[in-house]
Amino acid sequence: MKWILVVFFFIFLFSNEQAFADNFRCPNGNIVSSGDSVLTVAAKCDPPAGTFKRLEPVVIELSRSDSRTGTKIIYIEVEEWGYNQGSTLLHTLIFRNGVLSEVRTGGFVQ
Repeated sequence: MKWILVVFFFIFLFSNEQAFADNFRCPNGNIVSSGDSVLTVAAKCDPPAGTFKRLEPVVIELSRSDSRTGTKIIYIEVEEWGYNQGSTLLHTLIFRNGVLSEVRTGGFVQ
């Protein structure tokens, strides 16, 4: 009976595992991860097939010393780099304020 509980414990432990970082294998074989800077990715990877820059609004909460709260909108720089893997699969590396924050895989290029 105790071994059944141990088995269920390990199943539960490993089923709740989450991915904490996005990884991307560059066309030249190097691996980059979320948290890497633009300069690190540029040094490790070949130049992207295309890039796109934009400003993204972010709402932040403000708290004051007089217990009043408010919000403010700030704009952060977002840069997207596109890589074609193989012949048609598209990978997009998304940098926020110069740091790799997300890797999106999907979409097909014709």
